Amino acid sequence: MAKTNSGDVIYPAQFGDSIKKIGRIIRDHQRFLVCGHVRPDGDCVGSQMALYHLLTQMGKDVQLYNSGPIPPYFKFVKHIEKLRAFCDPAFEPEVCIYVDCGALDRANGNVKRCGVVINIDHHKSNEHFGDVNYVDWTATAVGEQLYHIISEMGEPISKDIAGCIYLSILADSGSFTFSNTSSMTFKVASRMVEAGADPAEIAQGLYEERSPQSVSLKAQVLSNMHFLCGGRIVWGEITQTMYRAAGGEEHEPDGLASEMRGMTGVEVSILIHEIPEGGLRAGFRSKGLFDVSRIAVELGGGGHVNASGCYVKGDYEAIKKNLLEISVRHMGE
Repeated sequence: MAKTNSGDVIYPAQFGDSIKKIGRIIRDHQRFLVCGHVRPDGDCVGSQMALYHLLTQMGKDVQLYNSGPIPPYFKFVKHIEKLRAFCDPAFEPEVCIYVDCGALDRANGNVKRCGVVINIDHHKSNEHFGDVNYVDWTATAVGEQLYHIISEMGEPISKDIAGCIYLSILADSGSFTFSNTSSMTFKVASRMVEAGADPAEIAQGLYEERSPQSVSLKAQVLSNMHFLCGGRIVWGEITQTMYRAAGGEEHEPDGLASEMRGMTGVEVSILIHEIPEGGLRAGFRSKGLFDVSRIAVELGGGGHVNASGCYVKGDYEAIKKNLLEISVRHMGE
């Protein structure tokens, strides 16, 4: 283990070289593009915005790219309007930093590879596509990794940075309830509160500002759930017809797959979304030791043991049928 400049919070020593190299690159360059994955969650938004506040604090030029849609409840995040679905053609970044992206196409493929590429992620299935890769699948969230980078650099953690890192950790730990929650999670979160993060304000913004359309979609899914394998698998779906009636995918219910997993007897939950171009994306959640990433990988996706996902183009009904058959097969293994 290696200590950061901030003292008692330590990171695994094997990541020391990557952490220090990223710090040097940030210090030595001026123009940065920070990219996050499509349909960003709290970890992605928090990490992109934490880097925005760090880089602007250091006097750097920075643009943020995210193809969205950005859920409306993130409006509480300071300068969230900087997350844009386009890049200024006149802006020529020297460094591109990808956060929470297991592969380049997780940023929706619209960002050209440019300058030095830094890949900061915590997914086991990460493709190590960067010139510098800091991939720690034991980290609860990318925000935790950013804390180690900032601390190793000796840069001050402002209230804005602290709030964004806390958001990242709160979201990807499921409010400190998921199996990826560790002692490090609490150490870093504690440091962020000491630096000015407001836990109540962030939790309210993340969990208590849902649109009526989002709540309506959630109700429709929960009232039409399907069970397989004697109730060990539960699945639900949101079709394009449902999304159109709700006003668009920006009203997608957050955390619904995890909520479905919470039922007695359920080991795996699957939330399936029909995509406009034909096909689906799906989120898998599991309890205990059941590794849903095996299902996701077989479908071309990836993720963590208890939380994974996939994106498959084609005929929606045919792909859905195949996905459910694969899930049942893995449950029986």
